[in-house]
Amino acid sequence: MSEARQEDILHYWFGNVESTVLPTKNRQHIWTSRDDEVRDEIKNLFLDDVNKARAGKYQDWEDNPKGILALILLFDQFPRKLYDAETEAYESDQKALNLCLQGVEIGHDHNVSLVERAFFYCPLMHSESMEMQSISVRAYQMLIDLSFPEARAMFDTFFQQASKNYDLIKQFNRFPERNAIMGRASTEPELNYLKPGHGNE
Repeated sequence: MSEARQEDILHYWFGNVESTVLPTKNRQHIWTSRDDEVRDEIKNLFLDDVNKARAGKYQDWEDNPKGILALILLFDQFPRKLYDAETEAYESDQKALNLCLQGVEIGHDHNVSLVERAFFYCPLMHSESMEMQSISVRAYQMLIDLSFPEARAMFDTFFQQASKNYDLIKQFNRFPERNAIMGRASTEPELNYLKPGHGNE
């Protein structure tokens, strides 16, 4: 049952990664969209899994690469869809980061496809730690180096976002976009950064 549920999560997010180099437009829409349709779909399909994972009921998934990747999605990606602009979006970031680091240490990231690795490393990109941001930039550069030419632009997009996040943490020691959500007072430089025209982390 647990392996089947892992596959449900991974197939929803990645599609048939074993048979294609590039994701479909629908997959890319799911990854990048903040619209209600995607949120409601994830809520209907996977909210129960997010809650169970956060409650520690899926700890047995941590013993294999696909299980760790599925948990990272439940802790890192799905909450950002379900709870956009709410504190719950970041509630399980540390769990996702711990799993990412654990998986990298034992080489689980090398046992999934390159596009899956891009999301395996997302907790690094989302961390407010300078050390994690440095690791993130190196990880996404590695994916560009390993990718096929036809997929390089996609991995370069991940790298550009990782580089932007690195620069933000270097400048502010945190993501200014999260301040209002987390109840943190913004500094004057952060308020200037937050003026219209800047992208999201």
